[in-house]
Amino acid sequence: MRRSLLGILFVLLCCTGVVRAQYDAQFSQYFMATGYYNPGFAGQSENLNVFGIHRQQWVGFEGAPKSSFVMADMPIRFAERTHGIGVVMFSEKIGLSNITQAGGQYAYKKNIWGGTLSVGLQLGIFNMSFQGDSVRLPENEVGAEADLAIPITQAEGMTFDMNAGIYYSHPTFYAGFGVSHLMEPEIGLDETAKTYPARMYNFMAGYNIKTSNPLIELQPSVFLKTETINFQADITARLIYNKMFNGGLSWRVNESVILFLGASIGAFQVGYAYDYSYTPVRKATHGSHELMVKFSLKLKQTKTGKNRHKSVRIL
Repeated sequence: MRRSLLGILFVLLCCTGVVRAQYDAQFSQYFMATGYYNPGFAGQSENLNVFGIHRQQWVGFEGAPKSSFVMADMPIRFAERTHGIGVVMFSEKIGLSNITQAGGQYAYKKNIWGGTLSVGLQLGIFNMSFQGDSVRLPENEVGAEADLAIPITQAEGMTFDMNAGIYYSHPTFYAGFGVSHLMEPEIGLDETAKTYPARMYNFMAGYNIKTSNPLIELQPSVFLKTETINFQADITARLIYNKMFNGGLSWRVNESVILFLGASIGAFQVGYAYDYSYTPVRKATHGSHELMVKFSLKLKQTKTGKNRHKSVRIL
């Protein structure tokens, strides 16, 4: 029953032509999932990176969001300049709806002010399906049929999608601004049900603080995401020990407190996040869990110039 209600609410949000619905996931480890929010991040390190993250939100709540993101990116050199390329795939299931996004990324890079400025573009597809045959709606008081705007059969739609971003990385800090669903494309699930992914804006920034102990570094960061009506704001503090182990806390404003744990082992990096909500939703859930894995392979690229450096984010 709860699953059907989630599906109905989702479709009701999608059925009006003027509605701009939010579809971007809220990854707690945003500082690792930068490529999901900002295509300017592609090729940021000197490695071939394969990254995956999975989020199970509101454990114990039937039909709650399950989100997965996979990305592979690397730097390439041509025309005597370094560029970044990447491929991305995202999937999410919420109630009776399924969302899939896939695309390719390109980032143009320029050394400036002792760091690297990247301007990126992502082109791809946005696919949505809805299990309308699982919806159970009661008839109204006079026995008429249910609202025709809600699909009662399997419905699906696909459209072209575009993201863009600008990202600056310096040996001691980074900052980026991204925009997803630039054209707010229309997705027609059937003849009556349509939805429009809202144009989303995001900003993230972080800093690397050296301490008196050379084995310990502090990395505070912030993340903001909005479609100009609602917003999400994360304020994070992480501690890195010997460039191998890390942990920290984050505060998602007006929503939750988040615990991080992670480790770097050879070419692999793993991370875990647990969200504890302090909103009324906590009465129906055991919290949210998020797992991350990253594999990095060194590339034999020759780089010269005074601006050669590793990003503060590459532990």
